[in-house]
Parts: sequence; structure tokens; C-alpha cells
Amino acid sequence: MTLASRVLAVLLIAVCLGSGVMDFLKPDKLVQSMNKLRVPANALPVLGAIKIAAAIGLIIGFGNIRLAEVTGACLCAYFAIATTTHTRVKDSIRDTAPAFVLLVVSMLFVLTTFAR
Repeated sequence: MTLASRVLAVLLIAVCLGSGVMDFLKPDKLVQSMNKLRVPANALPVLGAIKIAAAIGLIIGFGNIRLAEVTGACLCAYFAIATTTHTRVKDSIRDTAPAFVLLVVSMLFVLTTFAR
């Protein structure tokens, strides 16, 4: 992994762990946001598990480049779906931007991981 991919991995790990934990805690603001996106509240633990699994995959990926690449590709798909979900309900740019930015970060991670 290049230095850039390591930095991006640490950023994605932090975001996925933090967001994944919040999905399990189900704060009211998050549940309201998910309702607006037409995502049922009972899906939150599944989304949280996906993000925590991705963080674990990225951590293990420091020693296993193939796992890092696959995890990065899966995160690209996850955040592409998240961005599409926000767009589908005509969510504001302010609310859609985090998913889109994380899509870009995931894509950059994958690209820099292949550039070894």
C-alpha cells in the first residue's frame, strides 16, 4: 500500500467505525434521516454491521493487499448506493454530500491501492 492509500484507509476506518456504532445506537436524528430516505429503522444494525466489517477489512488489509482492494471496492458500492438513495428522495446537497465525498474517498483509496 502506498502512503496515500494508508492515509485514506485510516480515514475510512474512522468514519466506518464511528458511523457503524451510531447505526447500532439509533439516535433519533439518525432514525429521522433514515425515515426521510425510506430506509427502515430495523435496517440500521445491518448497515452498521456492514460498516464495521468494512473497517475490519481495511485494518486487516494493511497486511493483505487483496482484502484491502476488495474492501475498498465494496465501500465504493456502498457509498454509491447511499448517494443514489439520497438523490432518489431529492435530498439536499448538504445531506447528500457526506455520502458522495465518502464515495470519492473510497474510489481514491482503491486507485491508490492499485498503484503499488
